[in-house]
Amino acid sequence: MLPIKKSLVVSSLILLAALSTQLYANQLQENKGFNEKSQAQEGTLKGVMQGLLKNTQGLTAALLTEDFANLEKFAKKIADHPKVGMATRMKLMQAMGTEMAKFKANDDVVHNAAVNMIKNAQQKDIKALGENFQVMIGGCIACHGEFKAKVSAILK
Repeated sequence: MLPIKKSLVVSSLILLAALSTQLYANQLQENKGFNEKSQAQEGTLKGVMQGLLKNTQGLTAALLTEDFANLEKFAKKIADHPKVGMATRMKLMQAMGTEMAKFKANDDVVHNAAVNMIKNAQQKDIKALGENFQVMIGGCIACHGEFKAKVSAILK
């Protein structure tokens, strides 16, 4: 990995970790946990992304505190995240054409890393969890870097 890219990923992870740890601590203190009802309307891309953000924040906090039960819980939520509604999917497929395969491939990277993290959490393998977390975040960053502006313009 290039030094600049590696430092960007590390910096992003540190920032995400700091923010999510504080959020996780606040939620635990209030004894509310992560309430999925606060997610935006299910089926919208924005709603799906907001849900993934909350679950990634929970996953990050659980990783940093070696909370294997919550690692498994949040990894499952990420792996099984809701799909975008059919109308939105059709609009994206029509506008993106052949690029849709690469867009889907990024989702597969995130999904597969989350599935691996479920197994890692069950085995209490913190090293493998960290490695798969990096793969997952890399998939998120790659997708956002390549598609966020395009997809936002399509869905405006």
